[in-house]
Amino acid sequence: MIVSLRGLLDRWDEESSTAWIEANGIGYEVLIPAFAHGWIAGEPIGEELKLFTYYHVSERQPAPLLIGFQHHQEREFFRKFINVPEVGPQKAVRALTFPVSDIARWIEAEDDAALRQLPGIGQRLSQTIVANLHGKLTQEALLRASEAPTTPTTDEMGALYEDAVDALEALQYSHREAEQLVTTTLRDQPEIAGLEELLRAILEQQAPV
Repeated sequence: MIVSLRGLLDRWDEESSTAWIEANGIGYEVLIPAFAHGWIAGEPIGEELKLFTYYHVSERQPAPLLIGFQHHQEREFFRKFINVPEVGPQKAVRALTFPVSDIARWIEAEDDAALRQLPGIGQRLSQTIVANLHGKLTQEALLRASEAPTTPTTDEMGALYEDAVDALEALQYSHREAEQLVTTTLRDQPEIAGLEELLRAILEQQAPV
């Protein structure tokens, strides 16, 4: 099992989602999930990188696949995600276009509509993902900057999400209802950047017409 790889970035091809990493004179072809394309594309050719990797080979997929991640937590999320029926490594590489923390929150909030934003994930499969992973991604849903591959904007959104859920619980909403309301509002109004603005939007939606 190859669990990590340190070497020089020799080539990056966004169309095939593959990076070539040369380590100790050996070239490795590594699949990079869609959400990490920005990271790998920003690395100059010849730069030394460390990737956390998931090695996959099976009877149905005899050609070995090596999937690479910037952070260990991404790898662990991927490992759980591909264990969902009908979600294999290649589908997951294409489907995971949002940060791990966002997708984990959607699953924990049972927001299958948000999951349908992911390429190749339809209604039935989104429901299967929720059924298989709900309750198993709490840590991933709460990842912070020191633990997860996020940009400053995503870090702030993660903190905003948690603060909004806490505030709604203080207003006697259940934890699950609070998660669903925050997730749906942030999805529908991505321009929201502050707690007060987010809570106002949620409460306005809940007000009787």
